[in-house]
Amino acid sequence: MPVEISDPSFNSSDDADEMTAKATLDEAFQQFADAMPSMVWACAADGSAIFFNQKWCEMTGLSMEDSLGDGWARAIHPDDRERTLATWQHATQAPHSHEIELRYRMADGSYRWQLTKAIPTHNADGTVKHWQGVCTDIDAQHESFEKELRGRNRVLLNLAKGKPLAEILGNIIEVAEEARPEMIGSILVLDQQEGCLRHGASRQLPAFYLDAIDGVTAGPSVGSCGTAAFTGKRVIVEDIQSSSLWEDYRDLAARAKLRACWSEPILSPCGRVIGTFAMYYAEPRTPDDGDLQFIASFAKLAAIAIEHVRADNKLRQMAAIVDSTDDVIILKNMDGVIEKWNRGAERVYGYSVTEAVGQSIKMLVPEDRIDELDENTRRLRQGERVEHFETTRLTKDGRQIHVSSTISPVLDSEGNLSHFVEVQNDTTSRVQASAELDRERSVLEAIVHGVPDAMLLAGLDRKLTFCNEGACRTFGYERSEMEGQSAAILYADNNDFLRQGERRFNPKTSPQNNIFEINWRRKNGEVFAGEVVGTIIRNSHGNPIGYLAIIRDVSDRKRSEAIIKESQRQLSTLFNNLPGAAFRCKCDNDWTMEYISGRCQELTGYTPEEFMSPTLVDDPAFPSWASVILAEDRENVATEVRQAVSDKRPFQLVYRILHRNGEVRWLWEQGESVLGDDGRVVALEGYISDITELHESREQLVQAERLAAVGQMISAIAHESRNALQRIQVGTDMLGLELDANSDAHNDLHRINRAKEDLLHLNEDLRSYSAPIQLDLGEKNLAEVWRQAWGLLDVSRKERDAELTEETGGLELTCNIDAFRIEQVFRNLMENALAACSVRVQITVSCTESEINGAPAVCVSVRDNGPGLTEEQRSRIFDAFFTTKSKGTGLGMAIAKRIVEAHQGTIAVGDAKDGGAEFLITLPRTLQ
Repeated sequence: MPVEISDPSFNSSDDADEMTAKATLDEAFQQFADAMPSMVWACAADGSAIFFNQKWCEMTGLSMEDSLGDGWARAIHPDDRERTLATWQHATQAPHSHEIELRYRMADGSYRWQLTKAIPTHNADGTVKHWQGVCTDIDAQHESFEKELRGRNRVLLNLAKGKPLAEILGNIIEVAEEARPEMIGSILVLDQQEGCLRHGASRQLPAFYLDAIDGVTAGPSVGSCGTAAFTGKRVIVEDIQSSSLWEDYRDLAARAKLRACWSEPILSPCGRVIGTFAMYYAEPRTPDDGDLQFIASFAKLAAIAIEHVRADNKLRQMAAIVDSTDDVIILKNMDGVIEKWNRGAERVYGYSVTEAVGQSIKMLVPEDRIDELDENTRRLRQGERVEHFETTRLTKDGRQIHVSSTISPVLDSEGNLSHFVEVQNDTTSRVQASAELDRERSVLEAIVHGVPDAMLLAGLDRKLTFCNEGACRTFGYERSEMEGQSAAILYADNNDFLRQGERRFNPKTSPQNNIFEINWRRKNGEVFAGEVVGTIIRNSHGNPIGYLAIIRDVSDRKRSEAIIKESQRQLSTLFNNLPGAAFRCKCDNDWTMEYISGRCQELTGYTPEEFMSPTLVDDPAFPSWASVILAEDRENVATEVRQAVSDKRPFQLVYRILHRNGEVRWLWEQGESVLGDDGRVVALEGYISDITELHESREQLVQAERLAAVGQMISAIAHESRNALQRIQVGTDMLGLELDANSDAHNDLHRINRAKEDLLHLNEDLRSYSAPIQLDLGEKNLAEVWRQAWGLLDVSRKERDAELTEETGGLELTCNIDAFRIEQVFRNLMENALAACSVRVQITVSCTESEINGAPAVCVSVRDNGPGLTEEQRSRIFDAFFTTKSKGTGLGMAIAKRIVEAHQGTIAVGDAKDGGAEFLITLPRTLQ
């Protein structure tokens, strides 16, 4: 490496001088120099070489003669020659020691780095007598230095490329460990949020060790790194096993086979600890100066990396914020030329980055705003900041928008003004909204003052702060007379003022938005009734700031309501005393009632409220009118009503309904449609009355007349038919005497007799059905009657498994009846049961309390275990001449119905839950 020699152009004065200088060298020195393992040389005072030891000749391949003078310079590396000779010439001008690093060519043609040190020998007068030098081979160290330098450059290159911090710190550890192969490197980074040390980089430390120290908190005795981070100073632990700093981590280090740890705090430019750089060794070790320089150097390199990455991250974050913000951010130079243009600017103005950058800011400024731009530029050049400047700008498509602009001067590193940065917010929507708000405010004021009601605002002290014109009209005060006064001046009763303050105008109570009526007092002293609704006004944070009250003068309305109420009372009295129900309903499929008078409960069993409830038709609790009409009458009712509505004429109709108690009622209805302003039907109004008694009386009259006619006819027929049957009887009796009992003719005669008996039975049933029923009434126990009927059927049920079961529940069964007639009814039902049941006959009679038209009655259920009745049989069972038996007149159930109805009772088909047929006979205890 180094060798300080004269310039090659320098030549000694003559060989005599050179020999003189050489002679001055001590022979002992020459012997000593030849014995040295390094290259040793000597030069005259002027710098020309006068001696080289044997090692020089061996290493360079140059002889002594070839090397003297300036011949040695031929061994210098061409890249180092000029620098070396210039340095040596300068060194000979000053009598001081000197050293230099350079490359010499070796005998094998290779070059090796040498550190050359030159020491002057002085004469008595202090002048240089000659120079003595030695060359030390530092090729290995220099190669290591260059390798380290290349590694550092690689770190800096990755840093410039924006590589992740973990990768860069890993590069630093890699370079450090290449320079110190026996060393194990580690970098911990201080977590600024958590205040603990986090693993940054390490190539050789075991995973369990890294996991254990990751997240450690710095402290005065937390190993080498934790202590260095805590103190901010270098910590050298030569032997971990004997250091008190490692007391809590000694076993961990032993497990990782670590014995020494030197830790250097990584400091930011301001001296703040941001991490640690540590050098671990597997054996106890004491650092030398080179080690200390090494660890300090790499700690600084790590500091550069950490600070650079953090600064770069902050810049990226700021760039992301600038790029992602909706605000316009423009950077322009001193001439107003745009240099930066963010996405917010693209969105607001419509220009892309390439279209905007390089253009003058004036392209965004309307002509009538140029003076504003110049004035703002003047202020900025003076170092002022323009804040929240409201102006207009032009977009790419020529639209004029409103913006709020803040412009700041930007200074360079020397403090000189270099740029302007402008942050704009598009306020077009806000300006338009403000204009709309002004318009709405005007509209609101017009509404507030146009409202006839009194609107009052008050503070929390309940002093009036605003009164609309309606309040002035209502109370008779001028606004100036009310505003500033306590709201108490408006109350007729001060107690109402106090109560309202406790209940409604009290921030501590829950909101009350219900309407409340109290008395108020006008300026002239007049007291009037008024409805008030009030609320608490709160700010955006929910804190109360005042009260709002709206007061409506209802004195005129109350007078009108009183008149209407009296009219309604009179009308209600009229409706409720009519022998029927007035109604108003919708013209829909359900005839939904909007109103129906109270008498509807007598008609149907349902209250007006039940009909007017908005519920489903199939809800039995709340029926529609259509649901109470018998199913077989609904279509006819709908057809007749709609035809009348179509013809625009009133309608009258008679139909049946099913009363709530199960009775069928006949109703007469008259009504007409109500038309709206557009001519469409909006409702039906009319009157409904119960004509059940009239209808039944008419039916009974018709039936009586019919039966009377039938009775006369049947009486005549019965008289004649009885005579004919008697003659047939005489004839068959005579023939019976004449015919052989075993002949076919005798069998035919037997069939004739049976037919004669059937005709006689039919004749008797016809006489019973057509004849008027005259009752022989008396107090009789019903159980005795049906038991007697059952006893009369002994012959019919002989040799049959038939049983009669009674379930009276201890009920009193005495009624005012014709026992013979009621026995006939029970006998008919029991005969039918015996005929219907094929094998075992089980007839059950049960009784319950009942009512007929409000009068006490007994309901007797007679049910069997037969096949039951079909729907057709159920609907026709009481029709004359309808029968379910192969033999029979079909008059039995019709006669039974006439008998029960003659007792003012009812007979109906029941719903037997266990199968079979069931009949329900309801008889009043006393006939009316």
